[in-house]
Amino acid sequence: MNIKFGIAARLASFIIIAGLAIAFVASEIFYKQTYNAEVSNAKTAIGELVKTISPTASIAAFVSDEELLKEAINGLARSKNVKSIAYKDEKIKYKVNEAGFDENLAITFDVQHPFITTEKLGEISITPDYRQIESDAELISSVNSFVLYLLAILVTIASIFICYFLVTRPLVRTSKVLYEMEIGTKERVDTPLSHSATEIGTLVRGANRLLDNVENQFRQERNLREEIEALEQRFRMIFESAKSAIVLIDTSGKLVLYNDAFVTLLESLGLYINQENTEYSDLLIELFEEPKQLLEFVSESLRRDEIAIGEYKLKGLFTSKSFWVQLFVSAVTTEQNEKYYQVTLSDISKRKQDLEQLEKQADFDALTQVLNRNGGEKKIELEIVRNRSFAIVLIDLNGFKQVNDTYGHDAGDAVLIEVAKRLSENIRHDDTVIRWGGDEFVLLLQINKVRKEMVIKAMDKVRDAITKSIDVGSNYSGVSIGLSAGVAFYPESADTLDNLVKEADQAMYRAKELKLTAPDKYLFFSEN
Repeated sequence: MNIKFGIAARLASFIIIAGLAIAFVASEIFYKQTYNAEVSNAKTAIGELVKTISPTASIAAFVSDEELLKEAINGLARSKNVKSIAYKDEKIKYKVNEAGFDENLAITFDVQHPFITTEKLGEISITPDYRQIESDAELISSVNSFVLYLLAILVTIASIFICYFLVTRPLVRTSKVLYEMEIGTKERVDTPLSHSATEIGTLVRGANRLLDNVENQFRQERNLREEIEALEQRFRMIFESAKSAIVLIDTSGKLVLYNDAFVTLLESLGLYINQENTEYSDLLIELFEEPKQLLEFVSESLRRDEIAIGEYKLKGLFTSKSFWVQLFVSAVTTEQNEKYYQVTLSDISKRKQDLEQLEKQADFDALTQVLNRNGGEKKIELEIVRNRSFAIVLIDLNGFKQVNDTYGHDAGDAVLIEVAKRLSENIRHDDTVIRWGGDEFVLLLQINKVRKEMVIKAMDKVRDAITKSIDVGSNYSGVSIGLSAGVAFYPESADTLDNLVKEADQAMYRAKELKLTAPDKYLFFSEN
């Protein structure tokens, strides 16, 4: 602890300066008072001497005894404070040290009649020795001033020692202990001896109470810091090990923070990231196949102070693999009013593939791999909603039951698979094959104004393909089947799915009734 001018030195300096100042003022005042008092006392002493010789001088003047009068006057002249004396009456005149007599400075005393006090016989004029009087007064005043200075010095020294031992030293020791003390520990300041009930004791107790509070606060802050560090480690562990890509972006689109999962996601898209490549457009929209739609949705959600949640497809650069993510975007504002966006990208590609597979299983026939009845109805309903002209052909296979009964179900399945394949190969790419159920198929044919001719041409190709021999296995010879078909047109025949199917079914059953006479016949619903 480096203190150039501490409290002890300051207090001693102030006491010395104050003591010397008081001594100086007091000595000056005492000097003047002593000087004036000594001068006054000298004059008073002269008057007392005059009173002492006055009876003798009065008798000598009354009897005109000059010798007696001179003796009394000479006795008065022996005083060191008397410089010269002059006596005069009607008969006698006498002077002592006539050269030093000064009538202006002389003090005159009357010599009274010894019996008649109101009658004056003579007078004595005394010139005081002012030089001697002032010299004596100065000497006495100087001695008294010196004694006063000495006393002031002694009092000052005593005051310094008393203040040092009672105040300064306890304060210095207390301040030294406080300075060297390690804050936050259990170390405390001991109360100085004899100061338990003084202000210094109160100060020490207050300092100890403050240290207790500081220690408690340090302990609380230490515990809080440890908790925060533990939480930070956990959050960082969660952040770094998260399977979902998590990114913090500023308003300019620059990546502020991201985890390993984000890097992995970019690499799977054929992208990379490093310190020189951390800038993307707003909300990473350049990674998505439909950036405009995404940006509009996210902006609207954030404007409503909501979290933007949606499923979007990513855009891969060097791969044909389909990447789908569930996107979470929320706005984050710091205490410094800085705005960021937290973006979370969860890979849902497998879930999408599973859903697509489930949809495919729901809409496609597992055996023939063409649309089943559920998928076919959806397709036809969609065409109705689009209000596009089309024809549906309901086909029933003739002879299929005999194949099943004769060769078994495996052979029957082989026939159904081959029929579906031949149907698909002999229609246009925008037409559709549907397995309606059992050995029934439906063709959804897109048509234009020349409707009947287009259907006839398509059905001729289909009939020729289906009636060809079908190989059902190495142990069996080829089998042949036929077909009966009914056709209905949208919107002429009907304008709903149920009615279209019903009318095509009626035409197909009519054709089936004629299969003995016309085995390859197909009928339009409008025909009777």
